[in-house]
Amino acid sequence: MNKKKVRIYGAGGHSQVIKEVMELNNFEVTDIFDDKPKGVHHAVKNVTVGAKENLNNFPHSGDPLIVAIGINAQRAEIAKSLQCQFEKAIHHSAIISKTSKIGEGTVVFAGAIIQSNTKIGKHVIINTGASIDHDNIIGDYAHVSPKAALCGHVEVGEGTHIGVGAVVIPKVKIGKWCTIGAGTIVLKDIPDYSTVVGNPGKIIKTI
Repeated sequence: MNKKKVRIYGAGGHSQVIKEVMELNNFEVTDIFDDKPKGVHHAVKNVTVGAKENLNNFPHSGDPLIVAIGINAQRAEIAKSLQCQFEKAIHHSAIISKTSKIGEGTVVFAGAIIQSNTKIGKHVIINTGASIDHDNIIGDYAHVSPKAALCGHVEVGEGTHIGVGAVVIPKVKIGKWCTIGAGTIVLKDIPDYSTVVGNPGKIIKTI
């Protein structure tokens, strides 16, 4: 069987997880790019300089690409600057409803659960063991961290980071570019650009 091909932009630890997922899915990783090739993960070999140094010289055409950068704002900046076809990375152990939709460039790691009628945007990270229940809407460039649990009818705005083990109760709307701290229990709507911590979750900063 001929392997499909994919390129990865980013050469840190997050990139290594994506690389393993793609290889399990019978993809061959043909190129790995990074804007700081000298500071990459020790396990990464043969890194090519990324697009920031010279966007016009970057090979936009070619094999599909995944932006493997964990920081949401940086991932958004790179994805918006590239004129590439983007691939998804979905671990075979993830449980995803057939009625849910997952946008381009999004990664779903081992043990994650995505229930019925949920919409996941572009270039989102659904991390290891995260649970996203029915009728959720997850905005582009968001990150739902390991073991976080989102109940039904939750909305998460663009670029928002849901921390490790956080819990969001049903029908809560979290704005864009928020940070929900690890272990936080979110009981009410959160405005854009807010940082929330604790149980119950309290807003400690809004930009």
